[in-house]
Formats: sequence, C-alpha cells, structure tokens
Amino acid sequence: MFNMLPTLYQNKIVMKSLVFTLFTLLLVAFSLNNIQAQNNYTEYQLPHPDQLSPLFVGSLTESAIYYGKTPSFSSNKPVLVFVHGFIDLANLWFAPGNDMYERAYDSRYRTAYVAMTRGEGMWTNGALLAEMLEDITDHYNVKDVVIVAHSNGGKASEVAMFYENKSHLVDRVISLGTPFKGTGVADLAETPAFNWLVDFIGLGGGTSTSTTYYMEGIARPILDNEPDNEVKKFINFGAWGYNDGTTIAAPIMAVSGELLNNMGGGPSTGGNDGVTPYYSSTRPGGSPQWPGYCAWWWCNEESEYDHMDITFDYVVWNEIKPYFTGNLNYFKTANDFESPVARGEMLKSNFELISTMDGDEEMFTVSEDAGKVNISLMHRDEGSQFIIANSNAEQIDFNLQRNKGINKGANSSVILDNPAAGKYSIATDADHFAAMVSYEKGATLLFDNSKIAYESGEAIQLNAEIKNVKEKATVTAVAIRKNNLKGIAFQNNDAIVLELEALPNGKYEAIIPGGLKEGVYNLTINAEADNFRRTIVSGFVVKAAKEINNELLEVKELSLKNFPNPVIDNTTIQFEIIKKGDAYLYLYDSYGRIVRTENVSEFEVGTHQLEWNMDALSNGNYFLELQNGKNKTTTNIIKLK
Repeated sequence: MFNMLPTLYQNKIVMKSLVFTLFTLLLVAFSLNNIQAQNNYTEYQLPHPDQLSPLFVGSLTESAIYYGKTPSFSSNKPVLVFVHGFIDLANLWFAPGNDMYERAYDSRYRTAYVAMTRGEGMWTNGALLAEMLEDITDHYNVKDVVIVAHSNGGKASEVAMFYENKSHLVDRVISLGTPFKGTGVADLAETPAFNWLVDFIGLGGGTSTSTTYYMEGIARPILDNEPDNEVKKFINFGAWGYNDGTTIAAPIMAVSGELLNNMGGGPSTGGNDGVTPYYSSTRPGGSPQWPGYCAWWWCNEESEYDHMDITFDYVVWNEIKPYFTGNLNYFKTANDFESPVARGEMLKSNFELISTMDGDEEMFTVSEDAGKVNISLMHRDEGSQFIIANSNAEQIDFNLQRNKGINKGANSSVILDNPAAGKYSIATDADHFAAMVSYEKGATLLFDNSKIAYESGEAIQLNAEIKNVKEKATVTAVAIRKNNLKGIAFQNNDAIVLELEALPNGKYEAIIPGGLKEGVYNLTINAEADNFRRTIVSGFVVKAAKEINNELLEVKELSLKNFPNPVIDNTTIQFEIIKKGDAYLYLYDSYGRIVRTENVSEFEVGTHQLEWNMDALSNGNYFLELQNGKNKTTTNIIKLK
C-alpha cells in the first residue's frame, strides 16, 4: 500500500510519524480566542488554517468545541462536526500531517471539532455531544449538521441522536472505524489477566462499553429500538489494514490486529483495522461504503488502512466528501456488495493466553501436530529481553520481530516453525508481559456464544467442545462481574469460578444457577490437558429479573474479605460461617485453576479470621471463594511484590 501513495504523501507520512512522536510526549501550549465557557465545556474560535500554529493539537484534558474559521461562500453547504474516539480529545484531526481542517476550509465547509472526554465511554460522551450539538447549530444558525465520527465517536453520535433525542439536529453521520458491535480487544482487556493492557493498547477507561457482549446485550437493543432510530443516516467506512499503519501507534495496531484475527476479526469476517473488526464497522441498517475482506488471492486495497490512518485527510477526505450532501436513499447499501459477516455464535480458539505482572517465567504447551506457532508478546519496556526454552531448559533460537510502541511500551512477535512437542517457558526481564500463543493446527476449543443477555433468575448454560484431540481436558470458567449496565466499573468484583463437566465426544457443560446480581460479566473459558491449553474470552449481561424467585430468598449472602489488598506477602482472610457443616476456602488463579484449598468446616457459626502467607505466589489477580454448604461467595485478591 505504501508505494501506491504519491511521493508527496510518502514524504508527508514519514515526517508525520517523526513529528507525531514528539507531540505525543509534550503538552503544547496554545492561544485561541475563548468565545465562552459553558458548564461542561469551553468554546474556542480557531484562526484561518494558515495561521494556526503547527504545534496546535488541541487540549489533552479539557472538554471543548473548536469552531473553524468560516470560509466565504459557505452558507449553502452543510456544517461539518468532527467527533473523536476513545483515546484523544479532537487531537487526531490536528495531528502533524493531518490537514483535515485545511481541506474542509479550502472546500468551503464550516466546521466544529468537539473534545468530549478521554476514555469515559459512549453514554458520557453521547450526553455531552448532545449538549454540544445544540450550541453548534445555534452558533452557525443552521437546523442540522453532518457528523464525521472516528471510532467510538460514532457510538457517541448515535447515543446523542437517539438516546438523548437530538436526531433532528443531525442530517447524517459518516463513521470511520466505529465498533458498533464491539471489539474482541475490549473483551480481552476486561479479563483479570490482561486488564493492565487497557492503557497500553490505548483503549482508555471506557473499554467496558466496547466489549462485544456489552454492545450486543445492552447498547444495540437500546439504540436500535429507539422510536426515532433512523438507520439510513449512518454512512460507514470500515478498514482492515491493521499492519499497514504509518503513525506512532502503528506497532500497537499491528499487535492488537493480530489478537483480533484470533478472536473473530480475521479475514473470514472482513479483517480488522487494529481496533475495530470490519464486521463491526457497519451500524445495523447503515450503509457500508468500503468492502472489506482480504484473502490470499485478492485484497481490497480501497480499505487497507489502520485505525489511526483512517482519520487523516489524505486517506479519507476525497472518499467521504461526496457523502456530505445527496439523497441518503441513493447511497450504496450493504446489498450492493457482500454484507459484513458477523462474528459467529460459536466462538473458536486455537490459542492460549499467558500473562504475568512480575516478570516470572510463564509456560505454554506445544502438541505434536501444532504446526507453526505464533507468539504475540505485549510488554511495557521496549528494551525487554525474552528467553524461550524447552522442558530440558535448552534455549530456543528465534527471530524476535520487535516494534517500538507508544506509552514507552513495545510489542514483539516470534514465529516457531514446527517446534518439537512439549512444555516451553518464556522468561523475561519485563515487569509486565502478556502473550497470545496461537497454533496452526491441533486442539480447537469451541464455545456456544449464542445467548448474551439473561435475567437474574435465569440459569446460564455453558457449552464447550474440544475438537482434533482425543485427550480429555480440564475445562474451567471464570465469570467476573465487572461493570453496571451503564458500563461503570464496580469497586469490588464478584466472581464465579467453576469446572465444566466432561461429556462424550469432547463436549463439556456447566450451569451457573440463576440469581446472579445485575451487571456485565467478563467470561474466560480455559481448557487444559497435558498436551495443550486453549482460551476463549467472551462475556454476558444479567438484568434484574421481572419476578423474584422465592427459592433464591433461601440463600443467604456470605461475608468474605481480606486485608490488606493488594497483598505483598501476608493477608488476613475474614469470613463468615452461617451454617455448621462443610465449609471451604478456595484460591483460584485468573484461569480458574485452584492454587490453594483450606478446609474450615471445624469453625462454628460466626465470623472468623485466618492469616495466609502468599509470598510464594506470582503477581496477578486471584479469586478467593468461600463455600458453606450450598452458599458461596467470592472476592478478588491482587498479589504484588
């Protein structure tokens, strides 16, 4: 793709990356005309594009509206409102090398660039955008505007229009890489073993509202069924070139794109741009304008961009400009070419996930028929060293493909061609690292993901299957209540840890009884045997039951906590026995494996304390469960050194 661009733009891309590297490290002071300060944001007037400082990237902290200079002879053209995504506050529209403001001005369009919040998610940003649309239409004295929205800005736009009832102020929305159906990267970042990746990948604190299960279980049912939902107002541009980026964020897009390939965002569903799977980039009923898909015999070069490059003027301006006006009924629809293929209801995994928070050695398992093994490493320190060794402690020679990342981080990849079967270790001097180890062949873990939303009285059926192996495995499930229905994180995470029962023909099942608290749950399914391990990440939503199940009232909620938390070496476990008889404390790791068991059946009814030494455990997230007869409760423990 790179050599297809004009030479001028090639040079521009190189300079842009170098300059953008500098500006991501500096908070640039700027002086603009402050029009007025609203309750929640400030309004500024930008000068003519030629007079705007090349150092200007907008505020890195403040909510604001930046009004562009009004060109002459622009009153017969729509006002363009540029809406940002998760990780910036309008900064990408002004990033060095991105002349979006200049392009719009030269084409005689009036503009406004909104800065909402960084990483707080679709509902917060949507409510703020609704207020801003009122002021923007008043400022320009127009009845409506055209929105150009990047990433989660597209979701904020639909919240403002349909949930906050401002659809009459928006003529149309042109979305660029918006994950309308969520993204597997957010699913992964919500797991206990990988939650430190949230800031590293750059998703921000609003990842909870970009998970596939949140979007399918909560957001899409609300927004798609609003009375004033107008599907034709959304014109969608999705991309798949995650490994062709040109900005400082390109290495991060490359590694997250590889993760998405293994999590339902690969070529069979149109590929991904490093954050958004192509199948997710079209709003239900919207109009996709770029066909996705890339296979070995053909690639659609029209949409070969990553998640950041899709915001730059030389990539998209000429593509989106024809859609600022014109009859929405005449634009291309999904029926004009193959519709975006959704992620299947049966999730599939040929990979395992490993993670450490203290640089301890981590293991992965290669079976005899694994074929090529691809290891995607994510770590904070760009100079980190890695050693891979077999079970005989013999170091394996490998070529480490290293890419410098953002936030002083890095990502690296390793490919092992047909390594011998056995256990392998990864040792590193990095304080944090995570890896997705994917296998060309061998065991495949399947999970039935057909139902996402439940009422609290419903039992949740977990059905998994392992193919391509005869060996039985231990299959565990860890469900963690992370957020409320608005996506706001709970301070204390309830967790359910259970083992699936093995059935004939490689199938496994378990039931989570009804009565779960309302909330959004991240779900990790882990299958492990002597010769393989596989992982699936998903989730589900529990809404308050319409009727109270009397049987649930018989189950009393137990009391369980520990202090201090996080734990360095010793911690005090405080627990309550409510019925004399069987009572146990179980400590699970983030994969649902029991690492410690304590029989507390001899304790009488009442509240008790135990002292535990956890110094020998690796850093990370653990779950402490108390079982007393049929009653159980779980709390989260963080281990640090």
